[in-house]
Amino acid sequence: MSYVVHRGPDRVIYRSWEAQNAIGSQLRIVALKLDHVGDFWMSLGPLKELRKRFADAHITLVVGSWNIGTARQFDLADDYVAFDFFGRNPRLGERRRIATDIRELLNGPFDLAIDMRVPDDTRSVLLAIEARHHAAIADRYRNPQIDIAIPPGALNLRRKKAYKLLQRAGLSGLLPRRWVDKHADRNQMRIQHIADSLTLLVSKAAAWFYGQIDWMQPPVDDDGPVVVAPFSNSHLRDWPIQNFEELVAALSRTRTVILVGRNEDAAVLQQTARVARERGGGSIDVASNLSEQQFNELLSSASLVISNNSGAGHVAAQLGRPTLGIFTASHLPELWGFQGPRVSILMSAIECRGCGLDVVRRCPEKVRCKNDITAEHVLAEIEALTSNVTQPLIATAA
Repeated sequence: MSYVVHRGPDRVIYRSWEAQNAIGSQLRIVALKLDHVGDFWMSLGPLKELRKRFADAHITLVVGSWNIGTARQFDLADDYVAFDFFGRNPRLGERRRIATDIRELLNGPFDLAIDMRVPDDTRSVLLAIEARHHAAIADRYRNPQIDIAIPPGALNLRRKKAYKLLQRAGLSGLLPRRWVDKHADRNQMRIQHIADSLTLLVSKAAAWFYGQIDWMQPPVDDDGPVVVAPFSNSHLRDWPIQNFEELVAALSRTRTVILVGRNEDAAVLQQTARVARERGGGSIDVASNLSEQQFNELLSSASLVISNNSGAGHVAAQLGRPTLGIFTASHLPELWGFQGPRVSILMSAIECRGCGLDVVRRCPEKVRCKNDITAEHVLAEIEALTSNVTQPLIATAA
C-alpha cells in the first residue's frame, strides 16, 4: 500500500485512505513490453504475474509487432497494441520512434502505466502515457514522476581501474580478480535476474492498489470510544504529554476517551485524565496493564485510535480502525508507517527527519519535531480522517 503525501511548510501528512478513495470500480492498466523476442519470452513469468495480480483489471499490453501473437497466445491482456519503438533487429541501427507517438494508439487515461523493461531506455514512452500512476524499475530521485518504483540493480560487473591495467598488461590470468577488486565477488552475488526484478515490480504495484483489500475491516461504530495511546518504547518518539492533555480535553467533550498504556504508565495516564478534565474534558477512562486479548478487543471496538509511533497504532491500523499517528521525525512513515485502510500520520517538516535517533540527548535540535505538531493540527486531521474528506493544509502562523 501507499500514502498520498501532503507537504506543508510546517508539517507533512500521510494518508492511506485518500489513496484508496482514488481507485475506481475497475482498474485500467497499460503495460509496456517493448522488447525484442528473447527478452519478451524471458519475461513471460512477470507478465503472467501481472495478469494474475490484476485479474479484475482491464489490461492493455503494448508490445513490438513481432511479439503480439505470442502475447495473445498466452492471454496476457484484454487488449493488445503494437508499437515498434525499437527496430526488430538492433544490428540494423534503425532509429527509434518518437515516444509521444504512443498517445495516438491508446485510449487513456489509465489508472496505472507500468514499464516491464529493466533498462531505462523506454521510460520516455512510459511517461508519455496519461496515467494516475507510473511504475517502473527506476531511481525516484532522477524520475520523480514514477511514483511506484523499485531501485535499479546492476546490469553488469564494472571493472576497477587496477584490473583493467592488469588486463592490458596481460597479467589478469595470473592473479584472482578479487585481489585487485575486493568487491567483485560481493557484486556478483548481488546481481538479480531480470525476471525476478520485474516480478518484484509487479508485486509492489499490486500492493499499492490492492494492499488494503484484505484488511480486517469490521464496521466502525461511531459511538465507540476514542482510544489514545500516549507512550511508545522511546521518549524521543513520544508526543509531549501536555499536548495529549489538550487533545484529550477537546475530544472528550463529545466522545468517550480511553487512555491506554502499560502498568508502569498508569500514574501518568491518571494525571493526564485529571488535567484534561480540569480543562473542560468530559468522559475519560484509563486502561492499563491489559492482556493482549483485552488490548486487541479494546482497539477493535474503537471509533478512532490515536498513537505515537508505537505498537498501538500498528495493531489498530491492521484491524482496520481509523488510526491517526503522531510521528516525531526520527522514523519516516515511508519505512515505519502504520499499514491499514484508514490511516493518517502527522510529522514535522523539519529537514533532518529520518535521523533514526532514539535518545533525546543526542538530538542537536532538542527534538523540536516533537513540538511542531500541535493539538490543533491533530484535531484538524481527525476531522479529515473521520469524514473521509480531504482538508486543505494550512500552515501554522509563525
